[in-house]
Amino acid sequence: MSKIIAQLQLRPNLEQAASLLATTERANAACDFISAMAWKTGTFGKFALQKAVYLELKARFGLSAQMAIRAIAKVADAYKLDRKTQRTFRPHGSIAYDDRILSYQPVRRTVSIWTLSVPFVAGERHLALLPFRQGESDLVYRDGKWYLLATCDIPDPTPEQVDAYLGVAPMPECSATGNP
Repeated sequence: MSKIIAQLQLRPNLEQAASLLATTERANAACDFISAMAWKTGTFGKFALQKAVYLELKARFGLSAQMAIRAIAKVADAYKLDRKTQRTFRPHGSIAYDDRILSYQPVRRTVSIWTLSVPFVAGERHLALLPFRQGESDLVYRDGKWYLLATCDIPDPTPEQVDAYLGVAPMPECSATGNP
């Protein structure tokens, strides 16, 4: 299997774009809250953090259950790299969506994110990758545009038997001095 990323550009209307922006800002603010709690208590593992912050996180930020879990996982993953510095998160940093809060409709070229249905554009190659999508997709806001980056597991192609080839003719035998 080979991993490849399918990049889809979302085409939200003004209301959808505002909702995506507010969702991204709220999710990253929740990550900052989780990170502060992790730092304060020295609790960095995903399950320990979930036990410590889940109920307050949902109440304080109004996140769905799965969005709360994804935020906790994001913070726990950030602390896997380094526990010497408290982590902070950019308001418009990417957030991960899994199949519980994201679904693709390739034929209609729309994606349902949490509660929105947002049109997207993608080339035929990226559309063909969607059936191989595995795990999470990242919602990314870059230069005023929205993208979904979906990791896809593509089966390796079957090697084909080659009967003929195009190429350069073999060189004549050379002596040790490099002269023919």
